[in-house]
Amino acid sequence: MSELDKIFGELAQKRAQQDQDRRERQKLAADFLREFFDLDIKPSQTLQSRGIEAHFADSRLVLHRPQSGYYEEPLQIVVGEQGEIDIAGRSLGRYQPAEKAAKKHELISEIISFFDL
Repeated sequence: MSELDKIFGELAQKRAQQDQDRRERQKLAADFLREFFDLDIKPSQTLQSRGIEAHFADSRLVLHRPQSGYYEEPLQIVVGEQGEIDIAGRSLGRYQPAEKAAKKHELISEIISFFDL
């Protein structure tokens, strides 16, 4: 086997491992966001009483007020390429299970601020 083939094989293995790690981080963050939606957003009486609807699909949480029409932008919370959580175009960093409560609090603070609750 040539030196080129050896190095290429090592690089391919390293890339495969990095890709697997990235997918695991994405899944972890998406699972967190799904749980946040199911346990904190969906049953929220505060959001419902203020006419704010929420939808979750494809690692994306969207909150909006339908009665405000096209003039008010929806709030989007998404899982990024590296497993980070982005809200309103700004990154909150990668999700780590040890920081679950802090991330929830940060997301809730952002939602309250965005909708002036």
